[in-house]
Amino acid sequence: MSRRRWIAFAVIVLLIELAALTAVIIFKKHADAAVTPKKASVIEGSVIDVTEAADGGKSKEEKEQAKESTQAEQDSVSEEHLPADTGQSSESVSSEAAQAEQDSSDAGRAGVSEIQNGLQNLINTEYQAGGKVAVCTGRADESDMAMINGGAMQAASLIKLYVAGCVYENYGTVSSQESYSGETESLLSVMITVSDNTACNTLVTRLGNGDAQAGMAKVNQYCANHGFSDTHMGRLMLQPNDVDDNYTSVYDCCNYLKLANAGQLEGASRVLGYMQQQQRRSKIPAGIPSGVTVGNKTGELSDVENDAAIVYGGGGTFVLCVMSEDLSDNYGAQRFISRTSGVVYDFMEN
Repeated sequence: MSRRRWIAFAVIVLLIELAALTAVIIFKKHADAAVTPKKASVIEGSVIDVTEAADGGKSKEEKEQAKESTQAEQDSVSEEHLPADTGQSSESVSSEAAQAEQDSSDAGRAGVSEIQNGLQNLINTEYQAGGKVAVCTGRADESDMAMINGGAMQAASLIKLYVAGCVYENYGTVSSQESYSGETESLLSVMITVSDNTACNTLVTRLGNGDAQAGMAKVNQYCANHGFSDTHMGRLMLQPNDVDDNYTSVYDCCNYLKLANAGQLEGASRVLGYMQQQQRRSKIPAGIPSGVTVGNKTGELSDVENDAAIVYGGGGTFVLCVMSEDLSDNYGAQRFISRTSGVVYDFMEN
């Protein structure tokens, strides 16, 4: 091939390649123009694709109105799942609702003043046993109590509650003097459940390491330490009371039982357990409906009728103590104690 022909051939090939390249560029430009570009916006934390095709050719004003309408719908849905805006957290609203429900429940319960008035009326109209009678009662989880005729009275065997508490606070001292393993617990059991006097005297003497007077001093210190200011042990059980005697009050007994129920006294669960096994049930337990758990401790002398109890009622746990002394009618006093427990139970349950 001559030089001239070779140059002509090369030019033709170059022109063909340029034409092909131009065609490719033009095709790519038209393809890109056919595809609508996209942009992203964030609403409530999720990414939403927005295209010109989705806008449907709407004007700017129409687009803004549609956007505001969508936002309003989202706000409405969100508000359905939130409490009303009161400036309080959901926890606070829930707490106030629970408190309102409790207040509504409490509204139907008898108050302390109502119970006290009822007790005073009961004494005025039905008590005929002579001497003096005193009553105290209150819900175990409340501080206030209704009381008629407070102050120290002859304790009789109610003093054994305080002896038991003192023994549990000094258990090591007492149990170290056992004649057989488990004797201390056995003595405590019979002292409460059948009001055994010998068991009581043995425990008091061992509290004093063989000295009954020292043991009684320990019981009195125990009472002072726990605020039982009307309670005093001045003699052993069955001993003469011409020099000193054993005293307590309806208030001290109720307070003792409330502290025991709250677990604030040593050996509380055992004392309350023994009270539920009490064999003498003709006073406070006799006025409570059958099936209701009652733990009680009685006390009797020739002219004294006492009973202290904790009652686990359906409307809540409550304590009750009735004491009477200088009686002319012991049986009448027993019946009055039973009658009182029924009246108090109705107050506590309604």
